[in-house]
Amino acid sequence: MLGVDRPLGHRLEDIHETIGTIGYYLIGLHALAALFHHYIVRDDTLRRMLP
Repeated sequence: MLGVDRPLGHRLEDIHETIGTIGYYLIGLHALAALFHHYIVRDDTLRRMLP
């Protein structure tokens, strides 16, 4: 349907990589927040997340 558009392909690849990197940071931030609540605030947030 569409012809090969290399600049668009590279741009989409860059956008995909950026979204993936943001996702990794969000996962790490979520884990740090859970550990913060468990060890610093000392509430049962982490225990409620575990099965």
